[in-house]
Amino acid sequence: MIDQLMVQDYILFDHAVIDFRCNMAVITGETGAGKSLLIDAIHVISGGRVSKDVVRKGKKRAVLQMVLSEPNDEVKEMLNEAGFDEDESIILTRIIQAEGKSRMLVNDRQTTNSFVAKLVSKMIDIHSQMDTIRLMDPALQLDLLDRYAKNDSLRKELEVAYRKLHAKIVEIHKLKQETFSDEHLEKITKQINEIEQAKVKPQELEQLQEKIEQADRAQSTLENLSQALYLWKKEQGINDQFAQAIKRMESVYTREDYGLKMQDLYYQVQDIFEQIEQTKEDVTEGSLQLDAMQEREFFIQSLYKKYGGNYEEMMETLANLNEQVDRILNRQDVLDRLEKEKRELTKSYTQLASAIHRSRKQAVESLRQQIEMHAKDLMLEHCRFDIRFNQKKASKDGMDDIEFIASMNPGQPLTPLKLSASGGELSRLMLALKVVFQAEDGIGTLIFDEIDTGVSGKVALAMGSKMHALAKHYQVLCITHLSSVAVWADDHFCVVKRTDGLSTTTSVNPLNEQQRLEELAIMTHGMADTKAIESMKELLERVRHG
Repeated sequence: MIDQLMVQDYILFDHAVIDFRCNMAVITGETGAGKSLLIDAIHVISGGRVSKDVVRKGKKRAVLQMVLSEPNDEVKEMLNEAGFDEDESIILTRIIQAEGKSRMLVNDRQTTNSFVAKLVSKMIDIHSQMDTIRLMDPALQLDLLDRYAKNDSLRKELEVAYRKLHAKIVEIHKLKQETFSDEHLEKITKQINEIEQAKVKPQELEQLQEKIEQADRAQSTLENLSQALYLWKKEQGINDQFAQAIKRMESVYTREDYGLKMQDLYYQVQDIFEQIEQTKEDVTEGSLQLDAMQEREFFIQSLYKKYGGNYEEMMETLANLNEQVDRILNRQDVLDRLEKEKRELTKSYTQLASAIHRSRKQAVESLRQQIEMHAKDLMLEHCRFDIRFNQKKASKDGMDDIEFIASMNPGQPLTPLKLSASGGELSRLMLALKVVFQAEDGIGTLIFDEIDTGVSGKVALAMGSKMHALAKHYQVLCITHLSSVAVWADDHFCVVKRTDGLSTTTSVNPLNEQQRLEELAIMTHGMADTKAIESMKELLERVRHG
């Protein structure tokens, strides 16, 4: 949920802070006062697009901040994967410079707009009049239906199956369109022979480069190894003197038995010098082979540059070249194999498409009942809702072409949403849809931005009641111009615009009981006289106590 929203030097706001609770809050104010600027601010803090024009005139930057709490498990997992420490609160900060640049911070650590947008989408849902229009899109309707039917995993399987099938169809089409000449076959064969005859092994280049580096250091290494061996082997050198010392100790008897210990040490040192001798031989041989190794290194690098850049890519190129030869020499056999694979993929895809189709159809009845029930609560007593199914060509989301259809009046046929309802009816139906589908989202905060346009009186009261009912399970923020909706709020904030003739400033203030009655009276009657306030007091009591 949103605990706090803060804006500073943002368009008409000098500085404003709103503290929210987990209930229903409304934001009201005269047209043009800046109510929707607060929703725009939430969009911006949530990673939305922004321009330099949002910085208040004469200021260097605008600062927007939103404090979120009670993140769900999905949000916690996203934060952990991105390296953020888990905390009870998430502080999102967007800093916009006057020249247009902006920074996004999560808990004072910079991150990307796209990450924040994805994060917030798991916690907050903003519904505006534009979203009502979007809900008429059959593609979005299909997504909502699948979410309601819990088809997430099935949908992912279907998308994978479609991609495989589509790729196979493209491969077959490409093969049928391909024409090959003898010259092309000769060129491919020559490339295959060049790679195969090179007999490059995995990690060969890296091992060569290591040996070449050793060989480059060989001269200095040889001198040190030779000097060490000379000191060991020379007459009266370390070997002879060590042997003499051991012989001297043969007649010395002590409890520690130094002679035996020296003899053990002598054999260990002798073994080390034998290893040094072998290393010297290896280094000498490597030094002699330096030219051959450098020539091989250059050859392998040339092959990599020609066929992909590294060993793995070169081997993949070789496999592709061999496949091309196979397609040329055994064209019909390859086609037959691809067609068989296509049939198998088609069968797999069709089974998944049929399964998701059945799941969708099974979900329609309960969905219809829920939407119609909520619609009646919103005084759409005669609302009928259904989903029209048509078949379409195979796609990543299946073969169902669906559309939400409704009828608002007795005797009226079921038609697409945009044709079935007036503006006010559509606003109510969309609220009913939002209530039903929201239960499947795991979202904690619902924001309604003037979705009550086109309604009034009892209908507006019904919409306010429905939003208040939602607030038992979600945090609900509502921007409205109707007192019949605002009266249902637990908290009431008012946006006020003031001007001194030179500049304009907007502020937002929480209202106490008396201020709230005055604001409701102005919203309804245009004035806050005693009679208007008294009528609002009666309405408020009726809403609170029934």
